[in-house]
Amino acid sequence: MGPPGGINRPKTELGKKLFKRRRVLGKQKRKKNQIVGAVVDQGLITINHLKKRRTSPRANITLSGKKKRKLLKQLHHMQREKATMEVETTAAPPKKQELSSAPSKKKKKAPGCQDNDVEMADVQ
Repeated sequence: MGPPGGINRPKTELGKKLFKRRRVLGKQKRKKNQIVGAVVDQGLITINHLKKRRTSPRANITLSGKKKRKLLKQLHHMQREKATMEVETTAAPPKKQELSSAPSKKKKKAPGCQDNDVEMADVQ
């Protein structure tokens, strides 16, 4: 039998460091050798869909046909909207110049009204 009192004895500094080193090296080794799953439809995958990587990095990430069609349609609409916006912006500047060249009407203030600070006299 060994010497008594070794069961709940606190670890020494060297023991703590060795345990930590072994734990850290093991974690790095597992991370380095980890298999990463493929991502199908790279351009269509959304951020929320890529969050699966945190929980299961080995899993292949794919989209269902329905989701793929919806995302393709959404991208197509966005591109069409962008194209119409560009057309509008190229056509819009001449209109703005015409409006700015027209004389602008400004409201005249009444001669008695002023926006300056007014001092109030103390009434006693």
